[in-house]
Amino acid sequence: MRCGDFKESYIQDDAIFQSGFVKFFLALFFVFLLIFPFVANAYMLYLANMIGFAVIGAVGLNLLTGFTGQISLGHSAFIGVGAYTSAILITRLGFSFWLSLPFAGLVSA
Repeated sequence: MRCGDFKESYIQDDAIFQSGFVKFFLALFFVFLLIFPFVANAYMLYLANMIGFAVIGAVGLNLLTGFTGQISLGHSAFIGVGAYTSAILITRLGFSFWLSLPFAGLVSA
């Protein structure tokens, strides 16, 4: 009698998408991500960007603490330094976002 999440072969265990249900909703999510910028107003785009930045930080912290088991003492500080650098380059020096992004990464590293 099987219970839980039991795989019968290594191929099933190694699969990225466990079922067609997951594939369908992941494809639906990517279609939503492609359409959203064209139908949303400025505030919704701003809100989606802020959520995206928080998700990037959370996923990075999850990789560090969840998968490797290391304690993060400065993870949020590096994110903050990069964000502050990008903001200064954009507002004070007139850089575009895409040009400020590599500089922010270099400064925070």
